[in-house]
Amino acid sequence: MALRLASSVGVSVHGSTSKCFLSLDTYQRYSSEKNDAASSAIAVFRANRYTLCARVVVVTGMLLGSTLPVHAFDLSPKGTRHDRDAVKAWAPSWLDGILSSLAEKGLPRFKQSVHEEITHRAYECNFEGIGICSNPDAEYATPYVIAGVRWNDDPPFQLRSDQAKGTSCKTTYADGRPMTIRFITQPRCWGDLFLAAEKQVKANPERAFDAASQSALPLRSHFGDLQFIHSMASANGEDPTETRKKILSWAEFTWGIINGDYTLGTWLKDVKLPVIEQFFGTSGWRVQELFTLGDPSLRAHLGDVAFGSLLHMVEDSFAAGHVNRLEPVLGEKCANSQHRAPGPIQEFHSYTQQDSDKHAEADSRNAFVNNRLTPDVVDVGRTLVALRKANAAWSEVGPYLECVYKLAPTVGNATAGNF
Repeated sequence: MALRLASSVGVSVHGSTSKCFLSLDTYQRYSSEKNDAASSAIAVFRANRYTLCARVVVVTGMLLGSTLPVHAFDLSPKGTRHDRDAVKAWAPSWLDGILSSLAEKGLPRFKQSVHEEITHRAYECNFEGIGICSNPDAEYATPYVIAGVRWNDDPPFQLRSDQAKGTSCKTTYADGRPMTIRFITQPRCWGDLFLAAEKQVKANPERAFDAASQSALPLRSHFGDLQFIHSMASANGEDPTETRKKILSWAEFTWGIINGDYTLGTWLKDVKLPVIEQFFGTSGWRVQELFTLGDPSLRAHLGDVAFGSLLHMVEDSFAAGHVNRLEPVLGEKCANSQHRAPGPIQEFHSYTQQDSDKHAEADSRNAFVNNRLTPDVVDVGRTLVALRKANAAWSEVGPYLECVYKLAPTVGNATAGNF
């Protein structure tokens, strides 16, 4: 996806009629600033996996038409209400303030809110078109579920001063308290980190963004060892049984939070699930730090946040850039249940060597609308919503998700697929 800065300062998104606009005054403000700030601005809009309108072009007179990598169905750049209030109260620089404001005020123009739409439809939003169900603030799924859906792409994190060296990231407040970073609170920092990580991965696919390297969570989820929360393999050649095992273990963890087995005060080192032991066992975090760092408004709604994270992962398994599924067999049910069985999985894809444009198209609303098999991603989401409302135990939910992630007999190791 690219933003092109023409004389009208308009933007064309994948050739669609959707536009987003920067005023000429705004452009002149950008172009008159230092080049390093302008370069950071390019990074910001390109940076997140929400497929914002673009890599913003702000270096004086320059035009960049490059593409934005994404790992998930499109997601709105609009943060939680708490995030937006925080930005209005404090912004690390004029540039961050402008970009945060654009992300908030320009939401309908910047992109399509596909994850939000799928989630609201799972909660019985049945309006046609893109108006109501695609509104992130529609009152079907709670805002806390939507915050959880967003978490997979934009988990909160903090940096030490040495980790932030060479970036625009602010790590502490004036009184020494650590700052929590998310896209909407420090978009320039977010963009700096994302751009640097992307360059490293493209130059060296073996570059590790993992627990051992203490990489920021967004880099691990987009480029590293946590790509399973997007239903993807972490590298080409990964065994599909290993990818599936990580996915189902994360699902069990989130369901344990939903059912109260794990609370805000649960130390991750004490969670005896393989995915937590392997990827978070040495983090020194509690569940609170993992899901609600810097956002107390979410803590009374931890179950919703965890459920949103689960929904995001499952939704991504129906995006062709993430997973290659066979079509479902008409009338086939999951074993020992009345739940309809989705098509089995032929391959979990790995992002590292994918073409960003092709991946982005597979994550678009058009791809979602044109891939409405039965059961589709909304049907599966509605089943999970119903199971949660019924207070179902993992002993019931687990087998259903094993069915959702059933591997075909012909399943292969991870590749880039046709992307």
